[in-house]
Amino acid sequence: MQRAELAGLNKHLCRLEKNLARIQAFQGKGCAVDSSLNDVYFDLTDIGGYLKKVQAEKNRKIDQELGEITERHKKLLVKFEYITNEVKVQDQGMVIASESTLPGFFYRITSRYLGMWKFYEAITTLFGVGIVGFTLIILTYFFTFGNIPFIQFYEGGISGINCLGFVVGVILGLCFHEFAHGVVLDNNGIKIKRVGAVAGSIIGGFIEADETTFFQAEPRVHLRFNASSIGTNALVAVILGSIGLLISSELLLFLALGNLFFGFINSFPISPLDGGWVYEDLINMYLANKKIKNIFLSMRFVILILWLILFTRSSLL
Repeated sequence: MQRAELAGLNKHLCRLEKNLARIQAFQGKGCAVDSSLNDVYFDLTDIGGYLKKVQAEKNRKIDQELGEITERHKKLLVKFEYITNEVKVQDQGMVIASESTLPGFFYRITSRYLGMWKFYEAITTLFGVGIVGFTLIILTYFFTFGNIPFIQFYEGGISGINCLGFVVGVILGLCFHEFAHGVVLDNNGIKIKRVGAVAGSIIGGFIEADETTFFQAEPRVHLRFNASSIGTNALVAVILGSIGLLISSELLLFLALGNLFFGFINSFPISPLDGGWVYEDLINMYLANKKIKNIFLSMRFVILILWLILFTRSSLL
């Protein structure tokens, strides 16, 4: 085996490593990744068979380089198994899904009023980016001062109807959240494979995007896909909250809070939450320097440590 062949194998493994990282990221966003995993599996199997054949030749001149490549191949196999297991865990439990009716519903509504849905996509993306910033500011303020400005907590008990309103608001938040994902996918020509709900290791709704068309979409589409869902939660909360204040309806206010709570939890800037993807999308789109990118990507973990310190401090005082 020549050194040129070893170099070629090494480059191939580099590409596979990048593909696995990309597959893991898109799998976290809800995209189906089965066909891409199959392609990686066949590539890893072919390389593994080739390495065994070369090792049998016992060429001492390339033993060290061959050993390094073999070790890298083993690490990629471990990562592949980890991603495959994650996919299996997500598929466990009771899954109710539609592969034609609900995906067709999204296609029908977006094809009729494309201009309106494009406007909706733009507005909810702005709200989505805004709620990520809101989450960072409001939690930092809360952990520092122990209260949230402009929000008055109930000192007495909360009525049963208001509790029910909050729970219904959370459920509506889930529905609005997934609806936004579906609209953005259809708006941008990305096929929806399945729409449904799962109850098992995780509980919630999901929309599976076709991996091929999703991979080919522009970074701005990925940003809108991630931001519009939590942005819709924020927009609906503003609308319901405003109406509730105007007509003095506590039920509407608690519906708004439940919906906002769902979006708020998903807006934390940590993957695989939507807020984490939005944060990464913005950095990858607007920062070119790799070192600066890494600094900003690390900053969110610094913020988490800061929150932990502030929370511990407030608990001890």
